Amino acid sequence: DSASAILASLIFSCYPFFVFYSITGLTETVYMFLLLLSFLCFYNEKSVLGSCVFVLSILVRPSLELLGPVLVFVFSRFVSQLDLRKCFRNVLVYGAIYFLMMSPWWIHNYHMYGHFVRLNLGDGIVLYSGNNPLNTTGGGVIRPDGSRDMDLRKFASIEDPYERNKAMKKEATTFIQENPYHFLKMCFVKLSRFWRLVPFAPEYKGKFYHIVSLASYGPVLLFSIIFVFLNGRRYLRQISPVIMLIIFLSAVHAVTIGSIRYRLPLEPFLLMIASYQMVQFYRSLFFSKALKERC
Repeated sequence: DSASAILASLIFSCYPFFVFYSITGLTETVYMFLLLLSFLCFYNEKSVLGSCVFVLSILVRPSLELLGPVLVFVFSRFVSQLDLRKCFRNVLVYGAIYFLMMSPWWIHNYHMYGHFVRLNLGDGIVLYSGNNPLNTTGGGVIRPDGSRDMDLRKFASIEDPYERNKAMKKEATTFIQENPYHFLKMCFVKLSRFWRLVPFAPEYKGKFYHIVSLASYGPVLLFSIIFVFLNGRRYLRQISPVIMLIIFLSAVHAVTIGSIRYRLPLEPFLLMIASYQMVQFYRSLFFSKALKERC
């Protein structure tokens, strides 16, 4: 739909969160580009190219690594409507591409740490940050009073980065096993932070930032929800990969740490869906007005 595409592009070009992260020097912008490009390839049935780009996105940020083969299958089966044999063939091709493109990274990690490291050594601190006795906010931030959501001093004596990461994961896993109800409660806290309408960090709690966030992300989220209720069933096959992406990334950060920063890769998809719904509302209102004038 051309009108929806134009509206989405216009919003995207001046969307405050995208502008903010474009100058922070973080990985958000390049990661969003690779993720969107991989989805574009998959939607255009270019599974090999889509798989290559998706693996590149994993090398930038590994949050969706486990989703890769499932995503390829869903695109093949539900969007492209291929038979099961071709679906599994695409998954096997993705697996081969994943192995070939990740191998140099695995070799590099083995030379660095003396152990096989599939992704990186950031999973330990991320998991521990969100699952330790000090974490009550669902994130990994410094609070206004100077306290933190975690204390890393107990790991300072472990010089080997591989062993330190391993110890953090073990500590976090033990904490989850010993406090299952607290873990479940914190999952909801992290989800609320992940989807919250305004920033949580103390330096962005001013009225200006709240107004900007509510005026930009607020309508996008609202019209995305309206789209799901009004058109979700109609377009379920086409948007099934996007739904999977939203559910999976939300689950990852419900277990680890929640922050609106980690929600950012989902916002282009929400923005496109919301733009379509906005245009549909405009057309229905315009049509109703024109009909009344004729009558």
